[in-house]
Amino acid sequence: MTRQEVLEHIQRTRVIAIVRGEMHGKELEIAEALVEGGIAALEISIVTPGYDAAIRKLASHLGDRIAIGAGTVLTVEELRRVADCGASFIVSPNIDPPVIELTRNLELASFPGAYTPTEIVLADRYGADAVKVFPAVSLGAPYIRALQGPLPGIRLIPTGGIHVQNLAEYQAAGAWAVGIGSELVGCQELNHLNPQQLTDKARSFVKAGGAQIHV
Repeated sequence: MTRQEVLEHIQRTRVIAIVRGEMHGKELEIAEALVEGGIAALEISIVTPGYDAAIRKLASHLGDRIAIGAGTVLTVEELRRVADCGASFIVSPNIDPPVIELTRNLELASFPGAYTPTEIVLADRYGADAVKVFPAVSLGAPYIRALQGPLPGIRLIPTGGIHVQNLAEYQAAGAWAVGIGSELVGCQELNHLNPQQLTDKARSFVKAGGAQIHV
């Protein structure tokens, strides 16, 4: 999936599912359940055991139906590794200019992390396609809304502490998309996967944001 296709894919539902934890070889089942629920983008954190094999498998089998990205990417070495595995977007908790530059040179979508207005502007100037605002739970939707005044042209992806009850608030505040981690794919889903329950849960997040579900 090309960089532009990733951005268009995410815009469909404006929800990025995040997996951080052992998937017990069920990465395809997890991803397929999310797709059925309307999720159009899945980030695999590289702290996940076997993340490289998981990204490669998901990109190979489902890369035309869901954007597959890598998260917690801190170095250019890690970036090259996940790019070789087929990741189409790169998420970091921080701003690292060489990582952003190489991500763009590789024609992948770049979502570095930032917290303050200064950091958000710097990430944008270095070439970020969108900026992950983390941890959103400590800032709240009003912070995202406040940023729209001085920074209306920067795409923001608040992440951390977003759930079904407050997702619409973040999107109404101006979030381009939201990152959903354990609130969607948590220990229960990873350790005791029930695909239908995960699909239903994913669908509830998509509907909470007011998006239409396409599978």
